[in-house]
Parts: sequence; C-alpha cells; structure tokens
Amino acid sequence: MKKDRLPLFLLVVFFTVVVLGQEPEVKIFETFDHFLSEQNEKVSQVQLKMSQSEVEALFGGSLRVKVPKVGKMKPLDQVFKQPEFKNIFKPNTENEVLVLWYFTTPRDQNGVISKRECTPILIVADKVIGIGWDDFNKARKDGTLR
Repeated sequence: MKKDRLPLFLLVVFFTVVVLGQEPEVKIFETFDHFLSEQNEKVSQVQLKMSQSEVEALFGGSLRVKVPKVGKMKPLDQVFKQPEFKNIFKPNTENEVLVLWYFTTPRDQNGVISKRECTPILIVADKVIGIGWDDFNKARKDGTLR
C-alpha cells in the first residue's frame, strides 16, 4: 500500500514545483508611470544583433505589477507577461522572423493588452534586426513579415 502512494506523492511534488516556479516576480511601483518608464528603459537598452535570450533576460519573466492607490487612481495588481505576445512569420524557407511584443504604451486602459500597446522587437536567426513600430512597419512593407 505504501508503494502505491509514492507515485502520487512524486506527482504532487512535481506539480507544486512547476506551479511555484511559474509565479511571476512581484514589483511594487509608486505609480503606473514608473512601471512604464522601466519598460521603456529596457526597450532602449535592446540593441541590434542581440540574441533572443539576451532580450528576454533583459526584460525578465512575467511580472506582477502592484501600484498603491494614489489620489483618485485605483490600486493596480496585474500580471504582465514578458513578452506579452510572440509571433513567427515565415516569409521564405531560409529565415523565420520572430516578433516579441513588450507592453510599453497603454492606450485603451481597459485592462486588456493589445499589440498596439506594445513595442515590437524583430529577431531573425537569433539576432535582433529591428526595434519598434517603424522597423516593424518597414518589415511589413518590404515583405520580411508574411
């Protein structure tokens, strides 16, 4: 009977480690603008030819942002994925383009994050080839993103 419990125990331990390992880092900011400033500062540190892992290390993992109630502003307690979105485009058989979308610019303020509220970072062959909307739109126009 005790041998039957061992697999169940190991399964519970495994799921506990997985769930706890995926908890986002919690950061408390004085205001939401402080969070946005930090995100935009990270974007400004991204350089052409950085690898995907260097970009992801710069931003870190998912982040639970907490902002206390300030004046009439409600308190905030929201998880932001880092990146919020990932897209893969395959314009040809040689290269695929990975686009990482990082939240930087709230627009709708409805609690739902859209790509238009994010800064795109374009990666080809594990190297950053573009940062921001100008580079993204240029890549769409020249056929890099299809």
